[in-house]
Amino acid sequence: MNKTLSLLCLSTLVSLGGFAGVQPLAVTVMERQGLGPAQIGLLSALIFGGVLLLAPFQPALAARFGAMRTYQAGKLLAIAGFVSCAWAASPWIWAAAFLLLGLGGALTWPLTDSLIAMEAPAERKGAWLGLFQAGMGIAFAAGPFITAALAAWPRAVFFGAAAVAALSSLPLIGQRLPVVVDDVTDDASRGEVWRSAAGLGIVSFLGGLFENGTHTVGTLVALGLGWSGAAAVALPGVMAVGSFAVQHPLGRAADRRGTRGLLLWGLGVLTLSLAALPLAGRWQPLLWVLGLVWGGASGCLYTLAMTGTAQQFPERQVAVATTLMVLGYTVGSVIGPVLGGLAVDASLLSGVAWIFGTLAVVGWGFAFRLKRAPRRQ
Repeated sequence: MNKTLSLLCLSTLVSLGGFAGVQPLAVTVMERQGLGPAQIGLLSALIFGGVLLLAPFQPALAARFGAMRTYQAGKLLAIAGFVSCAWAASPWIWAAAFLLLGLGGALTWPLTDSLIAMEAPAERKGAWLGLFQAGMGIAFAAGPFITAALAAWPRAVFFGAAAVAALSSLPLIGQRLPVVVDDVTDDASRGEVWRSAAGLGIVSFLGGLFENGTHTVGTLVALGLGWSGAAAVALPGVMAVGSFAVQHPLGRAADRRGTRGLLLWGLGVLTLSLAALPLAGRWQPLLWVLGLVWGGASGCLYTLAMTGTAQQFPERQVAVATTLMVLGYTVGSVIGPVLGGLAVDASLLSGVAWIFGTLAVVGWGFAFRLKRAPRRQ
């Protein structure tokens, strides 16, 4: 991995750490402002709604204006979103702030994934992507833990996240990134690539639904059980630790064995852990253990989908195929927090266990039916 791509990955990870800390803190602030779980889930989903709006155009924008300009534009949008969070006092302002964060993410996160998938050697694509996802695990763990320590000063945290995003962009000034290849120029060709990648796109959808749904659910369940705001904000950090622990070994295993069997294991563990959630009502420390498991089991889905895409598609189609993975993950991420809020409204523990557990079983059945696609050499 060259120096510029390494700096880009680091900048993305630092910004994601800020986002990871801001999101659960925003949940606690909105709850203090009197918003209900369903409202909070809907507003949280707007972050991924912003990604959904702009991500389909990211490959074309990067090819037209250059990868670095596109990336820096995304960072500016994210900074505006963080600053807006600091002044949010109504659902409308929260909606605008989250939408800005999502639009910024649409130009940074997918672009980083696409460049890694294109630049990685064919026999190490899983390892490279798994390493980056492990870095995301660190970022998503550090953000909530830092925020938990500063939860009494939410405005300072929001401004701090904006400052970190800006500072992490400075080393990229004057740097040049690899040219983003978008060789799929017409709708028919794009549709053919997307049809070929549809199965992995559904896996990405499940990854977004479970990963972001359990983050929202975990925070709301913790608050419902009477945990302090700082402890509730720290729980997504524990989930990120679980994700970090599995990502790089998972990518290396996918390079050797393919993705289907690993998907079955991940969804099976996720199903069992969700079924155990009602027991947390009797022994609350179990929620920390479940958060760790949810992080690892749900975090593996997107990594495996992206690894499968990088292995199966030629370089000229990777940007379009990985965009489908991002869109699938994003749609799941929009639905997950909303569904989580509704599940908590229905029943704090059993509602979540039934709704998300059922979806995990359905996902396992789908993964079982996936064909073992041949790896691209």
